[in-house]
Amino acid sequence: MTREQYLESIDHLSNAATELAGGLTMTQLTWQPAGGERWSILECFDHLAISTEIYLNSMEPAIGNARPGPNAANFRTAGFLSAKFARDLEPPVRRKFPAPRAIAPRPTLNPEGILPGFLKAMDRVRAVVGSAADKDLNSVRFPNPLVPLLRFTVATGFLILAAHGRRHLWQAEQIIREPDFPLSTPGG
Repeated sequence: MTREQYLESIDHLSNAATELAGGLTMTQLTWQPAGGERWSILECFDHLAISTEIYLNSMEPAIGNARPGPNAANFRTAGFLSAKFARDLEPPVRRKFPAPRAIAPRPTLNPEGILPGFLKAMDRVRAVVGSAADKDLNSVRFPNPLVPLLRFTVATGFLILAAHGRRHLWQAEQIIREPDFPLSTPGG
């Protein structure tokens, strides 16, 4: 995937999340399927914001060590394990993974701040990718912040962030198809 294609995928995540949330009430955005056993739409976005920030914090030191190279314009996974990890995150969800506590949605008294927090995280992804435009991110590795024994290339880390974003955007889109999803009410 080229950097330009990657950035387009991040733009798509931001735009799709904004479009989905823009047509819903706060009651709908915070409604949890299965009687509260599953995440709400805003909890999906909060999880993505938290995990993106944690991944970027782990990736940025490695980016500082990256050098220009022949693969600077492209992102690719490095090997079977990283390709499988990224592929398993793609929607539709075939395999569920419990979210580690560090990236679980936070209890919040400010649900209005969650979508802007997610969009800010996507802006940071764009900025970090842009600041490393001439660097070969396929050639440097970073420790996975959630499973430190795993080390991925930074390019793989970015691909994982995008796949993870698509996974939870898909999850959020499925919530509105739930039979008990609350109907929109004026002022609701």
